[in-house]
Amino acid sequence: MAGFCVQCGSPVAAGTKFCAKCGAAVADVPTSTPVSPPPLPAPSSYAPASAVPASSGGGSSALKVIMIVLAVIVFLLLLVAGSCAYVAYRIKKRAHEFSQEMGANAPAYTGSREPCALLSASEAGRILGQHVENAETAGNTCQYHYGPGGNRILAIEYTWQGAGIAMGLARGAMKMIAAGVQTFQPVQGIGDETYIAPGGSGLMMRKGDVMVNIDLRLGGVSIDAAEKMASIIAGRL
Repeated sequence: MAGFCVQCGSPVAAGTKFCAKCGAAVADVPTSTPVSPPPLPAPSSYAPASAVPASSGGGSSALKVIMIVLAVIVFLLLLVAGSCAYVAYRIKKRAHEFSQEMGANAPAYTGSREPCALLSASEAGRILGQHVENAETAGNTCQYHYGPGGNRILAIEYTWQGAGIAMGLARGAMKMIAAGVQTFQPVQGIGDETYIAPGGSGLMMRKGDVMVNIDLRLGGVSIDAAEKMASIIAGRL
């Protein structure tokens, strides 16, 4: 690159040591060197802040809502399961109490199951005040024939097991028919429980797990006579 003499101001060619006009020494004129641009910074492994997606507040809120809904569902399921277990327990307890009330825990009868052996023909005749010609077994029933020519029949039927439930069902059915009116009259001092059926049509007596039903409709037997017979039978069960 050309310069100028510092003494006279004449132009001086590059590489000249002395001014051609005044002879003054010329200082070295530096050759121009290309200036390299400054190096670019190394690419960073981190993306600029503007390129990093910000966390979405909406997604976090939706997750919380889902978790709350699931927790509520689990709570309701546990509540329903607990309620069902409690209801089942109450039903089982009430059924047990009902069976106890009905005498379901009564010991099974192990004695003779011959109906006519629990009240003989002579005993029945003495209570009736009439001669009993014979006593015959018909299934679980003993039929006592008395009166002129044996034309009257006193039937005493036995239920050898499940007496409490059988008696309870019979009383319940009769109570429903009578529109809730208590139609069975209790009799004290005979067996575990004894009742006179509606209208004096019969006597029902339970002793343990056995029920005795004395039918008073056909034979014209009085309630007093039926109670005496039931008392003898209860003593032998």
